[in-house]
Amino acid sequence: MRAMEIIKQKMVEMKNQNEKLSSENADLSDRVQTLSKSYEELIIENENLAKELKELTKSSQNTEDELTARINILKEDLHEADKRADNSERQVVYLLKRVQQQEDLVAAYMEDYKGTGQFIDDSMNELIDI
Repeated sequence: MRAMEIIKQKMVEMKNQNEKLSSENADLSDRVQTLSKSYEELIIENENLAKELKELTKSSQNTEDELTARINILKEDLHEADKRADNSERQVVYLLKRVQQQEDLVAAYMEDYKGTGQFIDDSMNELIDI
């Protein structure tokens, strides 16, 4: 009889142990499902981030290409402006030389006029004296 009680007690302990393990197994199963769901969500989020990174990289490359093209256009514009400035400077130098030539010519005419004017004045005075 004592053996039956020991067996019964062992069966109750095993039943309690089994219930405890079943409960722990259910908890672990829930945790595995939760972790699996979280893992799937992380995979989806990672894929979305990878797509976004790819788009940003493409956009960044386009922006960089656009900026490079704009810089090249500005460099060409600056080069053309430098050429025009050089041409303008040469034109100004040429015009200054022409102005100097005109001033010299006017001064020569003025000298000639003074001489001619004096000749006319002298001639008039002589005519008046006669």
